[in-house]
Amino acid sequence: MHKFGDFTQGYYDVKDQLSHYLLKKAEAFFEKEALEKSRITTVKEFEKRRKNIKNSFLAAIGGLPGKKTPLNPICSGVIKKENYRIEKIVFQSQPEFYVTSNLYVPEKLKGKAPGILLVCGHAFEAKSYPVYQKVCIDLVNNGFVVLTTDPIGQGERMQYYNPKTKKTDVEWGVIEHSYAGAQNIIEGSCIARYFIWDGIRGIDYLISRPEVDKDRIGITGNSGGGTQTSYLMMTDERIKCAVPCTYLTNRYEYMKTMQSHDAEQNIFGAVKNGFNHDDIMTALAPKPVQIGAVSYDFFCIEGTIKSFERAKKIYSLYGAGNNINLVIDDSVHLYSDVLRQASVNWFKKHLKNEPMNFVTSKNIATEEPAKLNCTQTGQILDKFPDSNKVYNLNETFSKENAPERNIIKTGKSLNIYIEETRAKLINLLQFNASREKIFPRIISSETTKDHIIESLFFFAEKDIIATAYYFKPLEIKTPGKTYILLLEGGTSEAESKLSIIKSFTNKGYSVLVFDPRGVGAVKNRNVSWGHGEIYCTEFKLNYDTIMMGTSLMAMRVFDITRGVDYLYGRKDVDKNNIGIIGYGAASIWALCAGILQPKIKELILNDMLFSYQDIIETRLFKYDNKIILHGFLKNFDLVDLIPCFSGKYIKLVNLKDAGGNINKNKLNNKFVNILKTYYPAYKVNINALIK
Repeated sequence: MHKFGDFTQGYYDVKDQLSHYLLKKAEAFFEKEALEKSRITTVKEFEKRRKNIKNSFLAAIGGLPGKKTPLNPICSGVIKKENYRIEKIVFQSQPEFYVTSNLYVPEKLKGKAPGILLVCGHAFEAKSYPVYQKVCIDLVNNGFVVLTTDPIGQGERMQYYNPKTKKTDVEWGVIEHSYAGAQNIIEGSCIARYFIWDGIRGIDYLISRPEVDKDRIGITGNSGGGTQTSYLMMTDERIKCAVPCTYLTNRYEYMKTMQSHDAEQNIFGAVKNGFNHDDIMTALAPKPVQIGAVSYDFFCIEGTIKSFERAKKIYSLYGAGNNINLVIDDSVHLYSDVLRQASVNWFKKHLKNEPMNFVTSKNIATEEPAKLNCTQTGQILDKFPDSNKVYNLNETFSKENAPERNIIKTGKSLNIYIEETRAKLINLLQFNASREKIFPRIISSETTKDHIIESLFFFAEKDIIATAYYFKPLEIKTPGKTYILLLEGGTSEAESKLSIIKSFTNKGYSVLVFDPRGVGAVKNRNVSWGHGEIYCTEFKLNYDTIMMGTSLMAMRVFDITRGVDYLYGRKDVDKNNIGIIGYGAASIWALCAGILQPKIKELILNDMLFSYQDIIETRLFKYDNKIILHGFLKNFDLVDLIPCFSGKYIKLVNLKDAGGNINKNKLNNKFVNILKTYYPAYKVNINALIK
């Protein structure tokens, strides 16, 4: 079997085609955004756009949790210092969803003081990380009351911590955020909503304190804390002054670096809707905002400067050009001494009306991190093992936002249901029904004792090459039945599946082993470091598509339908006898393609996940970027798509639960019983359907 190699056997270099395609697609959105912003000449025009951006942001994250419930704060201890005290505070941002925090309070206050919320970046110790302690200490010594909180997945709030084993079942920080965040994407939200709500409730706690002036609230944080600061600038108007550090850049400039983001930093439709980082810088305009940046940051400084220049123009419309500032330290990614000093002085000027004359020290004594813990063991789940975790909140959100199923009793209602569901799927996948002429290239052919193998490629759309092996019987007297075989590894797996392929060609059938974009011979080169599935190339590229309002899965479904178009152009294919065989994640692509492409007459789906809802309801699920797309469960679950293949042949083999296991009880409860209860008009033999 001839290998395609890095250059499609010498025809095209495809190793960057997907990443280049996505960047080019994004550039069109960035150009539209730039044009819109260039036309803003008045405060009224800007504020209209700002309102639209904020609304689209809130819609993309699934809104905020909503009703504020009692904080029920508990003080578990106090550390007394010479000029201030540190109170160990635990509050509930949502019922039984505990937030661990430290409150720094100056001693001998004369009247109410400004309050600062310090939100933490991706440090294991979070609130007790020495770098963040120094920020709190400098602020409290300058007369500010400072609340700093542990984000989910850090400090004392590991969401996958197991009180029995005393270990975390999912790695802390970026891994946990993106692991749980996959559930949010599937259900049509974003894990950012919990970070934001924790911050909003943190401000609620701050202003509940008698020492704090509720009209003088500031916020700061760096890295992931810069992200949280940014989002709170978008969502909480009580903030009077903000200093986001080492996060804000420019989406286009950052996308070109080919680096990944956490799940909470990838907002559905952000690129498509023109929501960029200068929109964050101006979210509070004309209130005072200072951006802290470092020249050696992976959040590239070029993008920061670009966004700042845009933001400066908006502040000038208000006649408040001095209310926005950019501080750049010659440092690596860090809340550095220079940034810390600049932050304190910014808050002094704008919240206390004092001179910006503070000079920090490089030798600030901090506490041992464990000493600042609110709990005895350092994990809140040891104290409250049955409390809500982020995955519990996700399950609640999913159930509250799931579409209601109606019982489909008649053939007429089934036909209506199929059309409506197909329309939803077209919208969900942003499916493009237009078709350009295919010019396939068969670049090699070899004959074995079992079959003939053709290596071929064609353009599925402009700039996207799809590759394939076409296996056909040694003798074809009339146009015959053909299957498209979809494997997770595409043509790179074909050799390991030769026995399956041979079983079809021996019957006189042909098999097209097909590579949709980013798979097999057209797999993109590695462009991102990764922790297995998280932060890998597929993770990065899929989240780029999500920010453009689509998904890699949607694009691959389109490519598969183009594979059908290719078969329609072959004289040796029976056009009324085309089927798809899918394995694993590719079986979900096959199911969607089969519904969207009426020419498909048969589906054989192997090892397919039987329920996206089971991912939401499973604490430790099998993470798979290849099937992650935004909002699937807001429309339907996989079982709801099966009746759309009514009147055609479909077989489901070895259906899997969210853990990748065959589980008959779950299968019955979450698939078979739903099919029987809600789709009686879909007259199918369950025993014949499911193997």
